[in-house]
Amino acid sequence: MREHETKPFKLGISKHETREEHPLMAVVTHWIHLISMIVLIATGSFIHSPFYQGSMILNKTVHTLFAFILIATGVVRMYWAFFGKGSAPCGGRAKIRDYKFFLPQKENRGKLVPMTKYYLFLRETHPRTFKYNPLQKTAYVSLIVFITIQIVTGFSLLTETAQFFLPLTYLLGGTAMVRSIHYLTTWGFIFITIIHIYLALTETIHELPLMFLWREVHVMERWYGLKRDELEE
Repeated sequence: MREHETKPFKLGISKHETREEHPLMAVVTHWIHLISMIVLIATGSFIHSPFYQGSMILNKTVHTLFAFILIATGVVRMYWAFFGKGSAPCGGRAKIRDYKFFLPQKENRGKLVPMTKYYLFLRETHPRTFKYNPLQKTAYVSLIVFITIQIVTGFSLLTETAQFFLPLTYLLGGTAMVRSIHYLTTWGFIFITIIHIYLALTETIHELPLMFLWREVHVMERWYGLKRDELEE
């Protein structure tokens, strides 16, 4: 019996991760977004409750700067998703517009519960899904919602724009409530980021060379110990 007949292969993981699957635009905006979020969380935590002998003015300035960087990156990423050259499905080379991967697909129909069971260790096999499984899409949509809330509440708290957002501030119950919403939403970001890092290191570690170095690696050969002539196309 050949080696690959004895080793489990998780469905939904392609044999070969391609650059077309993760185009350079997606990789660059991903890392700018991540760095911006880390800086925003760190400076925002200091603004909420200073935890070292630092400058409040400096932290607020950096916080505002990276907020604008995050917004600009989001606009560029959304524009590219709809009007860019697109990306490819898992293991593919042919590109389609990137936004289509976030729409409902028949391959994902009925997979939300099985995927949840898999991540909760209640199911051994990874359900076969499209490029992004239902839980991934839920996380990505949640991030968009969280970012929108953060932008609106953040500008409501910013001195230069607070007057413009004053009606919303009153509607939400005042500045203290807006600040609480802004703070609590941050924990949503932290939670999703922790889960994302955990899954990246446990489920999609084979994609890290692409995400860090934009270098293709043959998944089955590198992570499952198979020779190229043993792979089934």
